[in-house]
Amino acid sequence: MKKIIFFVFAALAWTACNNNTPPQTATPPPTPAIEQPHEEHVMMSEAKDTTPILPNQKVFFPNLKEGQIIKLPFILKFGVEGMEVKPAMAVEANVGHHHIVVDHGAIPANTMFPMQKEAEGYYHFGKGQLQDTLNIKKYPMLTPGKHTITLQFANSMHMSYGPAMSKTISIMVK
Repeated sequence: MKKIIFFVFAALAWTACNNNTPPQTATPPPTPAIEQPHEEHVMMSEAKDTTPILPNQKVFFPNLKEGQIIKLPFILKFGVEGMEVKPAMAVEANVGHHHIVVDHGAIPANTMFPMQKEAEGYYHFGKGQLQDTLNIKKYPMLTPGKHTITLQFANSMHMSYGPAMSKTISIMVK
């Protein structure tokens, strides 16, 4: 099934890349997502999102402040304003889901969020989760000491909305 989907996307991408029509001046509509279970999304570099970030749009940690000392386990809450959190399904403007990045910074805009890289500090919440429990089993890099936590918002194809839709803070783990 994955091979069939890959070949369909490859054919569509090839057709799109070889389209001889003149470029449009209007912003193209968002790329639709594959209608299949979330875990099987095909990561395509062409799946960019053109949603502009407005001044009223931001992500934040509702229960964590810069320099806060925490003890594990700690329930970390995710917040967003000006956009809607939805499970990763179809790409829509002003819609996305959260990611947590430990000890790394924000992901550049229109860049695929690193998937299946939890051991490196990249955590994905594509089911629309609004919180997670930080514990040493799931987050083994959160040893006692200073760390950074970045909340990164991305669209349904896991393309980052960039630093404008991220928040990085320093914490101290006891």
